[in-house]
Amino acid sequence: MCEVGESGWTIPIITLADGGVGGKDGFVAMENPIFVPLDQVDIVQDDELVVVMKVGDIVKAYPHRYLDPHEIINDFFDELAVAVTWCPLTGTALAFEREINGTVTTFGISGLLYNSNMILYDRNTDTNWSQMTTQAIYGPLSCEYLTYLPVLEMSWKGVKNWFPDALVLVGDEVLARSYEFIPQSSVLSPNGRPTFPYDPKDTRLPNYERGHIVIDSTTTTIYTFDQFAEEIDLIVDNSNLLLTDPSIDFITSYKASVHLELAPDPDSGVVMVDADGNQYNLFGEVISGETAKRLEPTFSYMGYWFAMASMFPNPIVFENGED
Repeated sequence: MCEVGESGWTIPIITLADGGVGGKDGFVAMENPIFVPLDQVDIVQDDELVVVMKVGDIVKAYPHRYLDPHEIINDFFDELAVAVTWCPLTGTALAFEREINGTVTTFGISGLLYNSNMILYDRNTDTNWSQMTTQAIYGPLSCEYLTYLPVLEMSWKGVKNWFPDALVLVGDEVLARSYEFIPQSSVLSPNGRPTFPYDPKDTRLPNYERGHIVIDSTTTTIYTFDQFAEEIDLIVDNSNLLLTDPSIDFITSYKASVHLELAPDPDSGVVMVDADGNQYNLFGEVISGETAKRLEPTFSYMGYWFAMASMFPNPIVFENGED
């Protein structure tokens, strides 16, 4: 249940912290992103992480090194206004629609943190939103939710393999920045200590163990790379269908509504096939076939253990019992 407290916040104010970036818009969100074809990008290294989003026939890739200094990319896919958000502190990348209650807005950085996770604000109403929960936690729209849009996250090597025709973020038309620095996600130690407060603390895994969290109305489950084979694989866990490939730092999930088999073919984009021969891509979209529809995505994303376990306490840690 969401309730606005005397402080005006829907969360305990003890969980709030100043992010130390100079207040609101201390990090400046992009509003005029520049994209180039993938084959024109030479600065990104194979093991760097990249956020990938697809709407219609358009695929865009957002490397962490371009996300780190801005954290929010206000973007468009044709007429669809989106915000691609990245919190380096919690290792979480989520995308949302920018149309709220019929009005398109832009998002900025509030300068505040909730359990070490970024709090963004929309410029139309000045409402503060939790990135990881997608809920408004302070302001006129308190308790409402943003419209979540699924993204994938994988290494640059994986992007080159699966999405060679992607458009890649390389900067902003207005903001002058250098992107020579290696992204934070490439240099973190799993046993490091988070800089900002978070609660509760769960020590079952290293703080910066990176995993895939699936959140539904009754349970929260976390899947870590060490539970899966080093090559591409499919795993069914209760109602979740996991597509994994640790060799490119990739885990995603769908609701397990149909039986699927692996049929990976990067050249065609096909990764899965069902019993009727319908073919699916990494986003769960049907590439060919007339008897199927897109796989329903879970509400899920990648992130660091300490953040996922504090924002969604007592999560289930998946253990793959297969030999």
